[in-house]
Amino acid sequence: MRFQPLSLYPGHILERISSSDWLVAGAVSVLFVFLRWATWSIGLPPLEWVFIGAIIAAYFAVKCFSKPQIVLGLIITGSLLGNLILFYEEGLVPFSLFQIFYILGVGLFFLRWAYLGFVSIRKTGFELELALFFSLVFLSILWTPDAERAFIHAIRVLVLSGLLFLFVNWIDKPRHITWLFISMVAAGSLLGIIALYETINNPMAILQDFLTDGHRLASRARIGQEDPNFFASLFFLPLAFTVSVSLSNISLRTRIISGLLFIILFSAVLVTFSRSAWVAVIIMLIVLGVLYRQYKLFLYSALAAVIVILVIPELRFLFVNIINRFIGLFSGGVDTSNYLRLVLLDASFRIFFDSWLVGVGWRGFPDALLTYYSLQDTMGVYEPHNVIYMVYTELGLVGLLLFVFVVLKIFRLAWANTRYNAGIEIKILSHALFGAFLAYAVFYQFLGSGFVDNQLWITTGLIISLNFYLKNQSIHHKNKV
Repeated sequence: MRFQPLSLYPGHILERISSSDWLVAGAVSVLFVFLRWATWSIGLPPLEWVFIGAIIAAYFAVKCFSKPQIVLGLIITGSLLGNLILFYEEGLVPFSLFQIFYILGVGLFFLRWAYLGFVSIRKTGFELELALFFSLVFLSILWTPDAERAFIHAIRVLVLSGLLFLFVNWIDKPRHITWLFISMVAAGSLLGIIALYETINNPMAILQDFLTDGHRLASRARIGQEDPNFFASLFFLPLAFTVSVSLSNISLRTRIISGLLFIILFSAVLVTFSRSAWVAVIIMLIVLGVLYRQYKLFLYSALAAVIVILVIPELRFLFVNIINRFIGLFSGGVDTSNYLRLVLLDASFRIFFDSWLVGVGWRGFPDALLTYYSLQDTMGVYEPHNVIYMVYTELGLVGLLLFVFVVLKIFRLAWANTRYNAGIEIKILSHALFGAFLAYAVFYQFLGSGFVDNQLWITTGLIISLNFYLKNQSIHHKNKV
């Protein structure tokens, strides 16, 4: 098999745009100028924007129909931007970019399926496991304390699982995944720059954090998200990709650009003060460093970071706050965050042993928690802070076995992707996906909302898609030989 070399140069990117696209862009520009002149000379309102907008929308729709990977890029970008952009905010239900693009993607999926004559849909390989798991989830709604909340949450998870089918059926080659990663890095870098600017440009918040030893954390970055922990987790995929590119044996200029973007993304994770994300990212970086055997690069990067921190006063205050926050994990003291996690863990064991086979029902943990602890004891926190004990308390031993089997199967696919000797591009993509999924697995040992994490479903979809391609190419190669 021969793969085109990975290239992120702007010149190479422009060369890949087809000549027909340039002709359409030129025609639209000429039409815009003509309509602008015509409406100005007649004295009409600037209606040219309506015509141009309609033309662009029609052209974009045709492009998406022929190249649905564009829609995947929009879905990923919308997921990263999160709730930064909301539509119809005055209504009861605001819509995010991710929701809008995902709905469009589902509609396009069925339109293409009908247009192609209802051909066979590629399978993810997880149909049986997902069917069993969701059967148990919906069955448990019969005995869960809040059936309405459980049903809505289960439907949300079921809808998100459809991302796996979109990725598997629309990704035909590794280059598609590379472009999706590039879109993630671009959107993630934009968010990172905003987060860094708002943090460093808020000296009063940094000073408040410093005077309180980082306990107030007034400067935590959370752009477009209610929880800074979730904001930090948005960067796992783009971080893993930039690290893999930087450690790979490709052109020096590409590695330098990737390294600079990594610094922006990594700094954005730091200013969230999310210890859960820090631990996940550190483990991911260690694993990727071992896989690439690039130990000196990490050392040189750390030395450069120390020099920059010593030179810039604002960064010194910020760095002290980060150190104080991190030491709190291992100092032996029990702060509010650690105390609540211990309380929730203790409650999970009690709930499990009271209903160990099938659990208390999907999303029944908050109500079951009040049997053992009051909201005063938990300081108003009632949601599980670990995805594993969320599963075994709400779905029992049966649900736990299904969940562990699915997670281990995804890990096996992600690891199998890294074993294929199919060129630098495959190596970068497979290592990035393995590292990102590992980061999410660690991260959700501190939080329990992994089932509704768009980025986690996207990561899983990319892993399955890459494995599907590599297995088919391997089988084709063997048959050809």
